[in-house]
Amino acid sequence: MSAMAFAIVWILIYVHVPFLFGYFTTQLFPSSFPVGKRNASMSCIVWGNIIVYEEITLDIRQNKNEDFITVLKCTKSGIQRMNNKSRFEGLNILSFHYDSCKLSYNSYNFIGLTVSLQSDVCILGSKTSASWRCLFPNGTHSFNSSEMNIYSIKGRSPQKMQSISIVNRQPSKSMYETGDVLQLQCIGEIESINAMPSKNIRWCEKENGTFKLISIQDPPRTNVEKSSTDGCTVVQKSVLFYRVSQNDTAVEVMCESGYGYSCGREGINATISIRTGDTQPDKWRIWLILIHDNTSLINPGNIVLDGSGKTIHLQCTASVHSHHTSNAKMINWCVRKQNNATWTEVKLQGKNIVTTSDINGEITIFSKIEYHVTIYDTDVHFMCEISHYFSCGVGLASSNISIHVVVEEAQNQNVNEPDCSKAGVAVLSVLFVVVVISMLLFLTILCRRRHITLFALSANGNCTISQTLSSTRYMENPSTSVGVQRSEIENNTIEDAKGDDMDQDCNDNTSEHYETTNYDITVGRQKFYENQALAHERNRSIYEDAIKKETGQDYDVLKL
Repeated sequence: MSAMAFAIVWILIYVHVPFLFGYFTTQLFPSSFPVGKRNASMSCIVWGNIIVYEEITLDIRQNKNEDFITVLKCTKSGIQRMNNKSRFEGLNILSFHYDSCKLSYNSYNFIGLTVSLQSDVCILGSKTSASWRCLFPNGTHSFNSSEMNIYSIKGRSPQKMQSISIVNRQPSKSMYETGDVLQLQCIGEIESINAMPSKNIRWCEKENGTFKLISIQDPPRTNVEKSSTDGCTVVQKSVLFYRVSQNDTAVEVMCESGYGYSCGREGINATISIRTGDTQPDKWRIWLILIHDNTSLINPGNIVLDGSGKTIHLQCTASVHSHHTSNAKMINWCVRKQNNATWTEVKLQGKNIVTTSDINGEITIFSKIEYHVTIYDTDVHFMCEISHYFSCGVGLASSNISIHVVVEEAQNQNVNEPDCSKAGVAVLSVLFVVVVISMLLFLTILCRRRHITLFALSANGNCTISQTLSSTRYMENPSTSVGVQRSEIENNTIEDAKGDDMDQDCNDNTSEHYETTNYDITVGRQKFYENQALAHERNRSIYEDAIKKETGQDYDVLKL
């Protein structure tokens, strides 16, 4: 009840709203006329209700390069006519019309004039280029009608049309198959106004014995081939791209000009018959199988599983051109996995959605199923077939598709788990750096300790040399007794070995010996050699002890 009330209100609003605010319009009668002399009337009409217009004007100008001249005006004070001195070439004003000029609420206002027109050709010239318009100002806005030509010279009726031809036709091909695209061309005379086409060539196709407007993907391409000298005869070329469909068992196409409402009833026309093959009636055809996941199409060669399985949707469409609805058959879904050569019926967990349509003798069956592939399905093959029976492989027509399943679980684990080879390389790199740093530290410490040891040995050697020189000087003193000298030398040597500051002791002993030594040179020389051998043996023992001590320290460092 509420819906009906709403509909009634909507109809009332739709019909009466324009009249609530008023409307304006223009009229030219007749809208077109042939070459010769003809009278025509022009009118500006206003019906005002809520909106009240201040004035109505009818303007004319000779051509596009000149300004408009007000010929007739309706104001609240009355009617105003054009200045008598204003004239237009090719246009004679015969009378003025102003039956009503009130410009008030709920009033009908009309102004117009009748003119006499004369033309010898269909091409507009300087005397036939006049145009007109109406203005409706209401104080705040000015509503203008579009500019219109006063002269609308109608050309001659179409008389001639060439036969339809197939452009770029293959001579060796006498029949066309389903899916072929033909370029059809039609050339003929058309209706025109002011030497321009007013009705293009129209294309029709025969269906069930009657020509009907053809349904095509793109509109025909048209252009003017030629025109007569006076412009009253126009020849047009129209090109149509026609696709041969499965329903085209006996194709007949027509082009026409000067037509009426129905195809082939008026005007002139031309027809062509197109021979087609592989379009036999009652022959089933199945289109390619589509696979999607309910959101987008899936690539059959790479179906990725992110878990144990995935649900896919398969769609199949079969069609036949027949007027017998009893020819509708059933669609079977069959499957075989991996290397299995036998087709088996698909065991569905859900339902098989099937829809059948019959439009203009074309029977179409649509079927959709849901199938889940698992991690154990690597290669799966599907077949959709139209058949009389439920068993697979004996259908009237079929379509196949194969899918390849890729398991992504292992890939995810590989991504989440660390790469052992990279981890091993990283650990070895760290160990290598640690070993290199340890070796550098060890070599640094070892070199420093060896430098200290060698420095100490060098100091001991210097001491021995100084000591030997001191003894030599000391023994060369002839006034020194031998017994006293040897004893003092041995004591000084032992003191030098036990002292912490060898250089200082050596210097002190040398000074002391130098002052107190006094012995015979011959005896002292023999003792000198004995002392020299004793000092050499003692220094060798000290060096060997230092080497053992240093080796022990290095071994402790290596153990650490």
